[in-house]
Amino acid sequence: MKKNKLEYQILIFLFIGGLATIVDFIIYSYLLTFFSINISKLISMLSSSLFSYFMNKIFTFNKGKNYNSKYLLKYYIVFLLNLLTNIFVNYYIYKWTSMKSLAFILATLFGMIVNFIGQKFYVFK
Repeated sequence: MKKNKLEYQILIFLFIGGLATIVDFIIYSYLLTFFSINISKLISMLSSSLFSYFMNKIFTFNKGKNYNSKYLLKYYIVFLLNLLTNIFVNYYIYKWTSMKSLAFILATLFGMIVNFIGQKFYVFK
């Protein structure tokens, strides 16, 4: 039963993450015309983070009915780790390859791994 629950959580997390990534990418792409790559990434991630928080709280980890400010505080601690990972990977992949899309995809992948582990085992445990 635990294996099925974990698989379900991963699938829902990936789906919600996909939606949040679309929001992230649209904002990121738009902001690149006005700001540096790092500022654009920072703003785009912050913009999609609230969507991700509420959707994962409700649908992935079934904590939607419980309001607890500790969830939000812990979420943003994990989010900070995700953000730092994401910006670091995005910057260096872009620096090494000059490919913005590849940098975005790899940064998102690494950030997603950090984010799921943090939410599963720290935020919504």
